[in-house]
Amino acid sequence: MQVPFLPAHAPSEGEGSLPVMIVDIFVSNLVLSAFVMLTLSGFAFFLLSPAILLYRGWLWGVLLNGVPTSGFPLVLPVMILEGEGYVLAALAGVNLGLSWLKPEWVYRGKYMSRREAVKMSLKNCLYIYGLVSLFLLVAAIVEVVSLSLVI
Repeated sequence: MQVPFLPAHAPSEGEGSLPVMIVDIFVSNLVLSAFVMLTLSGFAFFLLSPAILLYRGWLWGVLLNGVPTSGFPLVLPVMILEGEGYVLAALAGVNLGLSWLKPEWVYRGKYMSRREAVKMSLKNCLYIYGLVSLFLLVAAIVEVVSLSLVI
């Protein structure tokens, strides 16, 4: 059964298995949505991460426009958790992008080469991605539990 106000999810081999759905949603959100769309784009050009993040927020608003009021308690926790994860992923992208473009903007008072700045930013991004992973994992769990309650 397709719930009208929740996004459809591609079925997995273990369809119906909650752990498989959680892992599937988590990996998809982490790899595609956070890493590829936000962090790598920010590494290429630091302004792309915030632009894509703003577009995603606008798109969520458009998609959730038709959600009945009774559906918000199911959708809102997922959007808050995923949104925070995506904001942190965009932060990592901006940090990486600025580290090779203008290292002195990222690390004020430290004079380092671009290579050193990128290395330091990559190390910082590992810490950021720990939080991104946590937020997106909890969001995937909440999403699957919400879907299982509705369906």
